[in-house]
Amino acid sequence: MFLGEGIFTQDGPKWKHSRDLLRRPFTRIGYQDLRGFSEHVDDLLSRLSASSHQKTVVDLQPMFFRLTLATTTALIFGQPVKSLEGEAHDTFSSSFDYASLITAIRLRLSELYWLYTPLRYRTACENVKRYALDFVKQALAHRNDDSEVSQDKYVFVEDLYEELHDPELVRDQLTHVLLAGRDTTACLLSWTL
Repeated sequence: MFLGEGIFTQDGPKWKHSRDLLRRPFTRIGYQDLRGFSEHVDDLLSRLSASSHQKTVVDLQPMFFRLTLATTTALIFGQPVKSLEGEAHDTFSSSFDYASLITAIRLRLSELYWLYTPLRYRTACENVKRYALDFVKQALAHRNDDSEVSQDKYVFVEDLYEELHDPELVRDQLTHVLLAGRDTTACLLSWTL
């Protein structure tokens, strides 16, 4: 419901194909200029600075989740989630958080996962899929743009679309990467401190 077809929901040859498919963009991104991440780190630092003036205990984990959601969406969708304005940003972020939480609970239920499908979960999954598909469509609209910035910006979307030829399959694969990139990095940062 949340993830669709992708590396976390596949086994055998399909899983291997997804792994190979996702490896190519990561290899290309490894050589990219990562200066675009500084704006997100600066945002985190300004939030920390504002919190320190209040002289209260600061919960870093939500800040790290916000940072990693912004950097991961920028990396895989070609633009950060904060490019969504106002309510759309909050809807995507809160829907992603909630869908991730309920998916983790459903995973623990194993074969009985279907017993726990709150209406809010369905809505959250639909929101994430809708916004992720919008990001994919925006990236694909720039495919014929010959500028160097455009070619580097949408590496993930373009590479996956070249192989899959279906924006919804691209969306599903990117949602898997978004889940992995956001949660593992945020948790690593939390444990590091």
